Amino acid sequence: MTHKLPIEAIKTLLIACHEAKRVVDLQPPLPEGLTPGNLKVLDYIEYLERTAQPPKVSDIADLLQVTRPGITRLVSELQAINVIEKFSDEQDKRIVRLRLTDAGRKIHAYYIAQYHNWLAAQITDISEADINTTAATITKLYQTMSTHKPTLQGQAPVIMHSEEKNND
Repeated sequence: MTHKLPIEAIKTLLIACHEAKRVVDLQPPLPEGLTPGNLKVLDYIEYLERTAQPPKVSDIADLLQVTRPGITRLVSELQAINVIEKFSDEQDKRIVRLRLTDAGRKIHAYYIAQYHNWLAAQITDISEADINTTAATITKLYQTMSTHKPTLQGQAPVIMHSEEKNND
C-alpha cells in the first residue's frame, strides 16, 4: 500500500538536499583536472586493490552502476593525468586491470582517507544508523526524480525582469 507524504515533509526533504549540496561545496577544492567523479573512481580502485585484486573497468562500472563507456572515459582522464595506470592481468593477458600510481595514492590519501578521517572525528553526534538512513533516503529520492518526469498542469510561469517591463 502506498501513501502520499505531506507537502511539508517534501519541502523539508528538498531543503535538506539543498543543505547537502552546500556541505559538498565545503569539501577541500580538488586539484585542476580532477572531478568528484574521478575521485570516486580512484576510491573504488583503491578499495578493490586493497580488498580483492586490481579491478577491471567493468568492475568499477558495476560498483558505480554506470555504463562501461562512461567509466572508460573517466579512466582515460585519470590515466592522462598519471594517477592510474592500466596493466595486463598476469594469468590472462587479454584482461586489462587498473591500479593507482604513486600520485594517485597521494591524492587518495589526502582527499579520501585523511579528509574522511577528519570528518569522522568531527561528527560525533550522528549515529551510523542515521547516516545510513539519510544516504538511503537521498538515493531513493534521486532514483525517483531521475526516472519519473513530473506531470504538472499548465505551463511554467514566465518571469519578467523589471528592465523588460519598462521597455513595454
